[in-house]
Amino acid sequence: MSKLKDKIIHEVKKTFLVTSYFAIGFNLLVLLVGLMVKDVELKIGYFGAATFSAALIGKIVVILETVGIDLKLGRTKLLNVVIMKSLLYTVVIFMAIVLEDIIKGMVSDDLTFREALHHLIASFNSSFFMARSIYMFVLFGLYHFIFEVDKFMGTTELFDMVFSRFYKPKEKEYVALYVRWNYGVQEINDQLTALQEYTHQVNQILPKYQGTIASYDLDGMLCLWENTKEYNFYDQGVSFFRQILQLPHNFKIQNIRGGITKGPLVEAEIGGFLKKEILRTGEIIDEVKKVSLQETGVPLKEV
Repeated sequence: MSKLKDKIIHEVKKTFLVTSYFAIGFNLLVLLVGLMVKDVELKIGYFGAATFSAALIGKIVVILETVGIDLKLGRTKLLNVVIMKSLLYTVVIFMAIVLEDIIKGMVSDDLTFREALHHLIASFNSSFFMARSIYMFVLFGLYHFIFEVDKFMGTTELFDMVFSRFYKPKEKEYVALYVRWNYGVQEINDQLTALQEYTHQVNQILPKYQGTIASYDLDGMLCLWENTKEYNFYDQGVSFFRQILQLPHNFKIQNIRGGITKGPLVEAEIGGFLKKEILRTGEIIDEVKKVSLQETGVPLKEV
């Protein structure tokens, strides 16, 4: 459910960015025309129409990108990709605009399809069409250049460089539990399968104890609980460890042991508009990892 929620939020933010880009471009054009041409008056309705067109185009662009029509262009040069996609998107957008004008004529003016089409042809202005086409192509060219460079750098990396936010690190008290294990199998593929099955079982019970998995690898996993003034989660961590000892693991995961302690962690949130990441560092993480290496004594060792 959380993955679906994150995907929806990501798509909404992406649509907002695309729409904002074209809204700025179209409204800038309206503003420049109003300032440069004396016969054209700046009216709020013009800006509203430009923003509405940007919303329509933004939605179409997101749909086209989701469909993945550029898959066959992946091995060509970046310049070719930008030009081809800009031409293609410009054509598709103009087809959508023509269709929108026809539907608007049929609904608003009560015209037939043939009458709406004839009206559209009769009101055609070649100079306006060429100017609009060139401006759309330039907008799409800049957009696809940014988009392709972003894909090359890593999805959302370029956007996050522009919209990044860096928060001042804060020190908070956490309960840190590192759970370590061995494997009853030697093959790496069998170990990966065992790890997936085991972490899946752990994820089923961890929310009950109000903890989070901060990281995990083949050797073990780090679980964290953020203490508050009202509640100390140390006992929750101990109870959680006892619970995972009882999980069925078919002897592929064995010799489970852990280290637990509480103490300060330095926390910093780093991220951009499309994604963010919380970094936590502190000595208690190294301490619980180190003490969990001991294979003798009690399964859970307190630091």
